[in-house]
Amino acid sequence: MLDKYKRGDFGRCPRVFCYHNPLLPVGLTDVPNQKAVKLYCSRCEDIYTPKSRRHKTIDGAYFGTSFPHMLFQVYSSLKPAPSDQRYVPRIFGFKLHATAELHRWQDEQREEQKKRLGITNNS
Repeated sequence: MLDKYKRGDFGRCPRVFCYHNPLLPVGLTDVPNQKAVKLYCSRCEDIYTPKSRRHKTIDGAYFGTSFPHMLFQVYSSLKPAPSDQRYVPRIFGFKLHATAELHRWQDEQREEQKKRLGITNNS
């Protein structure tokens, strides 16, 4: 399994700031026949659904919920450092102001409240 990880046989992380870090198989549950295998990125520490159809037939319990973590306990030198880079949204080179996100959230909450109360925009 170590050689497969080094070769990237299970795929590479799709995130830009992970720089094509190799993925490892992981199960979401240890109970058989519950969920198909997923892929774990050790750099962003996120789980992805495999693109390949053949992965959909592999039971995630076969690998278990702890396989990638045990592998990095044994081979700690292979665990990449977490990415400290974050994408910063910009418009024409300017960062978006934090209050803009707050205003969008408030507008969404207001619309949800109107739906719950049955208020239309025409009223």
